[in-house]
Amino acid sequence: MRARPSSSSSPRIGGFTLIEVLMALTIVSIALAAIVRASSLTITNLGLLQQQSLAMLSAENTLAELQIGQGPNTPGVVRSPCPQGGVRLVCRLELSPAVDGLRAATVDVYLAEEGGNRLASLRTRLQETR
Repeated sequence: MRARPSSSSSPRIGGFTLIEVLMALTIVSIALAAIVRASSLTITNLGLLQQQSLAMLSAENTLAELQIGQGPNTPGVVRSPCPQGGVRLVCRLELSPAVDGLRAATVDVYLAEEGGNRLASLRTRLQETR
């Protein structure tokens, strides 16, 4: 008959201790949190980039309307809605008096909500129409 080895003299069975498993889970959770944060920042930046691109299109459209003779013709500031791609935008057009036959036109585009940051700005000189 064989003698059973006592538990203290038996070889250790391979595996991880509870502390090792908890440390590994901690490291994995920190890495996943960093990935989620990076993804969130990327999505936020893409949204802002889309808004800025649409705002630039609105500014270009406003200046194109002025060049073909549509829109206000008198110096001053005009605010008007200029939605683009489902985004509610407001265009602020500033026309200056003509100097040497040219008048400066500046278009600033903001989100429709009050206190929105300027998303785009274009400035050009237009020939004065008589």
